[in-house]
Amino acid sequence: MQQPQIIEKPVLSIVGLETPFLHALSPETNNFNVIPPLWEKLDQKAAEVSGRIGHAMYGIIYSRTESERSHPHELQYIAGVQNASSALVPEGMVCRIIPGGTFAVFLHRGPIQKIGDTCREIYRVWLPQSPWQHAEIADVELYDERFECEGETSEMEYWISVIPR
Repeated sequence: MQQPQIIEKPVLSIVGLETPFLHALSPETNNFNVIPPLWEKLDQKAAEVSGRIGHAMYGIIYSRTESERSHPHELQYIAGVQNASSALVPEGMVCRIIPGGTFAVFLHRGPIQKIGDTCREIYRVWLPQSPWQHAEIADVELYDERFECEGETSEMEYWISVIPR
C-alpha cells in the first residue's frame, strides 16, 4: 500500500443524500447494496443544490451514537456535493459540515468494488502501525475527474481524520 499524504484540510460543507449502511469491514457488509442506489438518486437531484462548488462528488462516512444505531457495525453515508455553507438545503437532502483538520489522504486505484481492500489496508495495517490515531471526525471519499467507477485506471481519494498518538 502506498503511504498516504498527511494534509491539513479546511472545513468542508457537503449537501446530499444520506443512508445508514454496514461498513466494508463488517462480515454483514451491505455497502454495495445500499450506496450505489444512493449515488444514482443523487445524480437525478444534484442540480437542485444551490451554491455548488466545483464538479467533484463526495462520499462522507461517519458514525452515530450507539443508541442511534440499529447494528454495531452501522455507519452513515452521505453521497453529496460541496456547497457554500450558507446555501439552502433542498428538501429531502442533508447538509453535513466536516470540520477542518489533519487528514491522511490515500489514493485508491482500480474499480470501486475493491474499496473494501483499501479500507482493510488503512484500518488493519497502516493505522495500527502509524504514529497517528483516528480522530473520529469523518472519512471522506473524493470523486473527481480521475474517477471511472469500474475502470482499472480509476482513482479516488479516501481521507481519514487523524491526530498524533
